[in-house]
Amino acid sequence: MTVSKPVMGVPETSTPAAVPWLAESPWWRRALLFGTGVGIAISDKDLEVAIVRSRPAGSRLAASIVIRDFRTRPAAEWGAEPGSFLAAAGERGAAATLVLPWGAAVESALRLPGVADKEVSSAIELQLETLHPYGDEEVAWAWSRASRSDVLVGVVRQSVLENYETLFSEAGIRLVRITFSSAAIHAAIRARTAAPASFLAIVASPGGARTDIYGESATRGVYSARYPFAPERAIEFAREELRLDAATAALDLAGALPVQAAETAQSPIAVAAALAASAPFFARWANLLPPERRAARSRRAWIAAAAAAVILMAAAIAVWVVLPAIEQHRYTRDLAVESRALEAPALRAQTLQNRISSARARVAAIDDLRRRPQDDLEVLNELTRLLPAQAWANTVEIYPDSVVISGEADQAASLVKLLDSSPLFQNSEFTLTHAGQMEQFRIRTMRRGRMGRTTP
Repeated sequence: MTVSKPVMGVPETSTPAAVPWLAESPWWRRALLFGTGVGIAISDKDLEVAIVRSRPAGSRLAASIVIRDFRTRPAAEWGAEPGSFLAAAGERGAAATLVLPWGAAVESALRLPGVADKEVSSAIELQLETLHPYGDEEVAWAWSRASRSDVLVGVVRQSVLENYETLFSEAGIRLVRITFSSAAIHAAIRARTAAPASFLAIVASPGGARTDIYGESATRGVYSARYPFAPERAIEFAREELRLDAATAALDLAGALPVQAAETAQSPIAVAAALAASAPFFARWANLLPPERRAARSRRAWIAAAAAAVILMAAAIAVWVVLPAIEQHRYTRDLAVESRALEAPALRAQTLQNRISSARARVAAIDDLRRRPQDDLEVLNELTRLLPAQAWANTVEIYPDSVVISGEADQAASLVKLLDSSPLFQNSEFTLTHAGQMEQFRIRTMRRGRMGRTTP
């Protein structure tokens, strides 16, 4: 990046770090910066042609040439010089951006807050007659957005515009646009970097006879003026117009543009036009040339732009689609490896758990068997206490949840009530058969607290 240098009357504390647009634009925007621009600036006697090539890594002034005394020479004669220059630079037949000389167009900044872009043209037409001093002469005009509230308008006499079109057509130079200086500078400083919050730049003429000023501030979207005196005084007037404090540095426009320079160009306006033209996706132009008379862009420019778009799309797909898919695949693979590594320990743990459960069941069964002799003795003691002397049991079958008693008694029906009155038995049932004077019985009674246990 070319270092911005202060000019006369500017404090030495002004450094390139204070230039607001030195901050880089987002990567996706830089990725689309593939283009070559050709800019032409007209001075009093000469014109300068500059070529700027923009790439994601930066913008570079590739070459420039000055055509001397073009106004006094036939167009066919001086037109051969820029033609040969473009051919030598590998840009044969490239369409150029022409910046009209100072005074050829009336440049104004209009404040149109809240007006949408599609309604700006109608709003300008309503006050067009107040924007120029040409009376009833036919005029051409164009605009570009300077800020959310301001638009930059240029008005030129139709005859002047047609004269320049004819002149450059006779010289064999193809024009893609015709604009004015403030529009070219405004587009250039936004071609690849952030827009400034405030900015003051000068273009001093040799000898200091006049000074061109370009500035931006919060109170005035764009300010462009030519002062017929030295830079120091012009800067003071410009600061007042822009309402900037005295500490605001005024920079030389040639050094402030975000472009690397392999050589020194005489006209920063030509460099600004070429820089903005090299960023076709982002430059917003006030183009005075009607659409039907604009030269088509070269196929190489479209190829470069298409290649940049393809690269950007491929990068976006890689970042948002391919890389997440690869990461997901890698995560799934690592998860599967870890899962296989844990399968054997998990199987061993499951086997141990099954063994523990089986051992617990066996221990419970053993504990139950250990407790049964005592419980069974309690059952026998209770039966001995309950059964009357007139009854006796032939067999007593003791199960975990029930007891079956078989025997004889003279009145077996009363035995059921006796058993149910015991704290050890409940829900007694019986069957009777008669054998002489005795009743043979078979009673099944349930053991209290033992319901649900399985009979072995």
